[in-house]
Amino acid sequence: MCNNSPLIGLLQAALNNPIESSRLLQQQKKLQEIMNDIPARQWLFEQACQIDDLNQAKLAKDLIINMMRSSRLIWRGGGISPDVYGEALSRTWIWFMEHFGGYNPALASFITWFNRRLRWIIQDVVREIAKEQGRRLNLLADEEDKESIYGHAPEPDRWHETIQEWLELVRNNSHLLINCRMQSHPHVNCQVLLIDMLKILNDSGEFSWDDLAQKYGVELLALKRFCKTRCFPLFRKLLPE
Repeated sequence: MCNNSPLIGLLQAALNNPIESSRLLQQQKKLQEIMNDIPARQWLFEQACQIDDLNQAKLAKDLIINMMRSSRLIWRGGGISPDVYGEALSRTWIWFMEHFGGYNPALASFITWFNRRLRWIIQDVVREIAKEQGRRLNLLADEEDKESIYGHAPEPDRWHETIQEWLELVRNNSHLLINCRMQSHPHVNCQVLLIDMLKILNDSGEFSWDDLAQKYGVELLALKRFCKTRCFPLFRKLLPE
């Protein structure tokens, strides 16, 4: 391939001189131009994949990664929650390194190839979180009939935000909840129980009926029955339609 291209010249200089590399990484428009230039990215890809000089290959691959990060062209997730996006981004970089040899410079830029995979991995992470949080919510269910605290599980992207909103609802409606008490244990009321449950879900996600029964000194089945027939229906009435 002809190396007379000015863009390839910039890449050669960046590979051979750390100062030139740093200078190039500060030029976003130039980085975007390189990303969109097939001969330039083809040349750089060949440098990263060549086996005659493994040190040079590593420098080329590192330059590609640094150019991608500095270009600000990596998709930032839009309204995706930071936790979901951060996990997906980390997985995408791992995928990028593991599958680098399968990239085709003639079909797409490094960024386009990366962003396409990032969007797929975000969907994977969202599904995994939804599955895990559904499991956590089911821990609040009576194993016989799956009666649970919620009407509809929170969206995965708004898990903590939704739990906080529910906590506010419970705290702000004490007049409806605090006087609903266990007959043999008047110190145990719906507001106290719901706040405890929601805090556990928000903080650790690990919920245990046994632990809750021991904490309040009540019989396990009686506590479940009280929550199922009294507390959960009251709570669901507070939720917006």
